[in-house]
Amino acid sequence: MVSSNIKLLYHPEYYHGDGIEKNFFEGWYFKTVSNDDNEPFIVIVGIYRAPSSSNNNESHAFVMVLLSGFDCLYYRYDVSEFEASSSSDMDFYVKIGNNKFQKSGITLDLPSSRLIKPSDKEYEEYSDLLVEDWVNIINVKSSNHSSIESQLVASPTLKQDLLKNIIRHKFISYSIHGHIYFDKMVPFLTTYAFPSVMGPFAYIPFLECNHGLLSIDHRSQGNIELINEENKDDFKKIIFKNGHGYIEKDWGIDFPRSYIWAQTNNFKNEKGSSILFSVADVPFMSSDNLLSKIHFLKKSLRYPGRLIIFYHGSTNTTYNFSTYTLSYVREFNIEMDNSAMQHINIYVSNIQGYHLKISIKRRAGRGIPLRAPVKQFEKMFLRVEESLDAEMSVKLWKKQRNHNEAENVIFHDKSIDAGLEVVGNVMWIAKKYQKWLI
Repeated sequence: MVSSNIKLLYHPEYYHGDGIEKNFFEGWYFKTVSNDDNEPFIVIVGIYRAPSSSNNNESHAFVMVLLSGFDCLYYRYDVSEFEASSSSDMDFYVKIGNNKFQKSGITLDLPSSRLIKPSDKEYEEYSDLLVEDWVNIINVKSSNHSSIESQLVASPTLKQDLLKNIIRHKFISYSIHGHIYFDKMVPFLTTYAFPSVMGPFAYIPFLECNHGLLSIDHRSQGNIELINEENKDDFKKIIFKNGHGYIEKDWGIDFPRSYIWAQTNNFKNEKGSSILFSVADVPFMSSDNLLSKIHFLKKSLRYPGRLIIFYHGSTNTTYNFSTYTLSYVREFNIEMDNSAMQHINIYVSNIQGYHLKISIKRRAGRGIPLRAPVKQFEKMFLRVEESLDAEMSVKLWKKQRNHNEAENVIFHDKSIDAGLEVVGNVMWIAKKYQKWLI
């Protein structure tokens, strides 16, 4: 992977796993939102190669489809059915079975015979891990509050109360067919200093997980048909007309142990604007690196990385408040109560005088369970809850020089169907940022 990270430094969209037979994953995230009903339609495609040959049966290619109100549709393919362009001399494409994904659009041909339904045991493990994450947030936030709140946290029924908030969505054996076409793509602009959305960190070729941003926003149109093979009368057709899309990706050997990820390109008033917000516990070297076995190095080479990219559609301007831009975090907090309501707030500014506030809230437990590459379990493990109905408020303004109170509001809008994932011990990330607040 190191060699492909170097070779494809300025082309993160391409496949980085050429010649890699184990201990690797790569996935592309395609999101389309209809301009009419605002329902997001998400397709995640990729390949997973197990860490050891003894567990090689876990290696496979996949196509995931996410729809509001339904369980994740996970279509599994053999690795031999996976193809992808791995050189910048080629046009970008990913092909899994008869499904093809390009910058110009996607073609889906997903028979229900490929579907993998999560077992009851997987759901139980998934639910236990979710509640463990939630209890950690509640415990940390309550430690500085009243004794009454502390008694609530100590209550033996807290976990049981939180478990009641987890909804298991209906699973329907849909076959999916159709096309979505893309145009007017807004790429993330790169420079020698910032060869990708990871900025100068892209020059570190041995990170556990890497991120790419292929399209901040684009127009989309097309048709998707869903046919319930167990009930032919259950037929759905999704028409995308003047819709908006977004494409990103990840690749490496393991997902971050803890992270928050949020994204929307469907604001109430300003269509065509888009935002990516992510913070993660980032190890600077993978666990396979011998130096990571040295305790003090392993502990010190962890960093709460931050990606914040906001694209203002009406002015065709991209604002970057990521870690490597030397922007400042002025406020960052995560809260949750025993009804599973989560609140996330971050306020950042930069040396150019721009300020950005993001506020997100959701009822946790109602999202869609997703499989993700978890090296600890050596498989695509049911670990991530992605909500498609998070509320996100974004405000961007610029303070006038020598006028601390005066501000020029550039953008202030809200989305009610943002994507949100909150995974692992996110309070470690919050504590780190709270130490550095200015």
